[in-house]
Amino acid sequence: GVRPNALYWHFPNKQSMLAALAENILATIPGPAPDIDWATDVHRLATDMRAALLAVPDSAEVVSSAWASGLAERGMETTIVDVAVAGGLPPQVAAGLATAICQLTIGLTIEEQTRTQMERLGVTGPSGRLFTDEFEAALEVILDGARFRATSADT
Repeated sequence: GVRPNALYWHFPNKQSMLAALAENILATIPGPAPDIDWATDVHRLATDMRAALLAVPDSAEVVSSAWASGLAERGMETTIVDVAVAGGLPPQVAAGLATAICQLTIGLTIEEQTRTQMERLGVTGPSGRLFTDEFEAALEVILDGARFRATSADT
């Protein structure tokens, strides 16, 4: 019974409303877990981010747009940086790690959500891709690089 324009009483425009939605979606991700090592925690954060995005249709595209517009906080990137720095990574390396992980997570999830929708609409048949396996493999490559950078920073 709510008219669509009633939402604009709370938001100045559609982009602000979508940014709030993006922040709500990402707010479901639990914060850092101080009782595990940084790489395990970053892996968990990335996996939880992917799960939160997959739980809401088209959410990866919404988050990407909200981040690109600057209307939504990039709290997940900040959290990953904080965890990695606390684990001993130099700040610049931690920032690169956060960017790589967030872009992998958002980008691959956009592709997966788009593909799912196309298959549901009958635009295309099943791709046979194993998006979870692709995500895990790419995430491990990124984390291996960060672990290497962490050990080279110590020497």
